[in-house]
Amino acid sequence: MQQLKQALTRFIEQQDQYNEAYGLFQNHDMRPRVLPVQPEVDKRISLSPELQYFYSHYEMVDAQAEGTMKMKSAAVEIGDAALFFFAAPEHLHRQQLGFRWIGMQEPFEESDSWPPHHIVIANVNDDPIIVDAAAPASPVYAAFEGGEPQRVADSLADFFDALAILIESARSLGGEVKDEETYETKPEYLSEVQPKLEELLGEKQTVHLLEYLSM
Repeated sequence: MQQLKQALTRFIEQQDQYNEAYGLFQNHDMRPRVLPVQPEVDKRISLSPELQYFYSHYEMVDAQAEGTMKMKSAAVEIGDAALFFFAAPEHLHRQQLGFRWIGMQEPFEESDSWPPHHIVIANVNDDPIIVDAAAPASPVYAAFEGGEPQRVADSLADFFDALAILIESARSLGGEVKDEETYETKPEYLSEVQPKLEELLGEKQTVHLLEYLSM
């Protein structure tokens, strides 16, 4: 679990520096807890050891969701290219709707085709980030525009390390990752992040992650 702890520390450091630089996401971010807690998770959702550590040691802060029916989540920005929303553990059941559980209203039916150990922990534009909670190290998958989930990291630790790389490089470009006229990802951004991601994730998974982020 030490690798995940180190990755989350790097990620939080980059998230905080980015948000402070641009005045973003006050009380709508991910934060380490002062003391570990037992996360409130729907009993039908079985967390992996890595997800258990993540939710017990880190909090999804969302001041606007407090006291409302809104799903509580933490916002994580990758420059002007992508905005992640990480669901709080008490709302993981709602995050699975449309994937593991389907239907228009309660009681929702469990999908025959969605593996119950695939847990959607976040999304970008409603496209899911999925953790395989039954596999060692909790590998991470992403599904783009309704396609088949593709592996983007061999572990939850690698995934958060990848986010730290993407955020740090976005901050070095003033948060402007996309060309404002063509909306294509700037070549200087890709040339900076791609070698680092390939060293961490491998070439194939880097391609899948960048495709998911429309980079």
